[in-house]
Amino acid sequence: MNTTVYLCDDSLESIFTAVYDAWASRKGHAHVRLQMNQIATMELFCEYVTVTSDTAKAESVSRSIRRKISPEAWHLVYRAAMSSEDSRAYDIYRFLIGGFYYGAPVVDMLTEPAVRRIQELNQRIANETHYHKEFLRFDATAEGILFARIRPKGNVLTMVTPHFADRLSGENFLILDVGRHIAAIHPAEKDWYLTSLSREQAEELLSQKHDEYRDLWKTFYDTIAIKERKNPLLQRNNMPLWYREFMTEFL
Repeated sequence: MNTTVYLCDDSLESIFTAVYDAWASRKGHAHVRLQMNQIATMELFCEYVTVTSDTAKAESVSRSIRRKISPEAWHLVYRAAMSSEDSRAYDIYRFLIGGFYYGAPVVDMLTEPAVRRIQELNQRIANETHYHKEFLRFDATAEGILFARIRPKGNVLTMVTPHFADRLSGENFLILDVGRHIAAIHPAEKDWYLTSLSREQAEELLSQKHDEYRDLWKTFYDTIAIKERKNPLLQRNNMPLWYREFMTEFL
């Protein structure tokens, strides 16, 4: 029997829809696979089905995970879906096979490869989230809005923003995910929300002139540096090059 490959987009709704369709096909778990749509490699003896995101199907899968496995399992799956790994959709599907069979205890079954894989994806996305909380830098626009840019590998914006919403609750700020053209917007003293941007809107934001404090910060950074104690290797370990693109002291 040929393998049916369900191609999904880079969103939780699309992945959950693919899970629903694969399960409902009744072709057997050994004969279905989930794959991210941007992966170009196609295999012989495989039937490829492009998944159309369906909110009702996605919500059905989401409810089933919470009720039949656990809220903890849902959070594991959510964070795994936000990772940048090409295999994340199928990793989630394999995890859910065990989850719906064993129930809540599945999250601790680290001898199971599918469970270990989900935990690994969670650790990677947690690490990237932590780095962005540490290295994100804000500029102030002429209107007094705080503006920051990031280019994360994983889709960490929803995990990074609450950190700053808590600490900057009285500020109007915007965090732009440059690669995905999505932004987290936080009006002062209100709840933050996500919005999608067109390429033109994202480029307009990126073209904003920096504020006067950026030069002051760079001067301070250069002034306190001790030439004899510079250690580029240690600096790269503590502050990976990937995160420096929008860091004030490296611009």
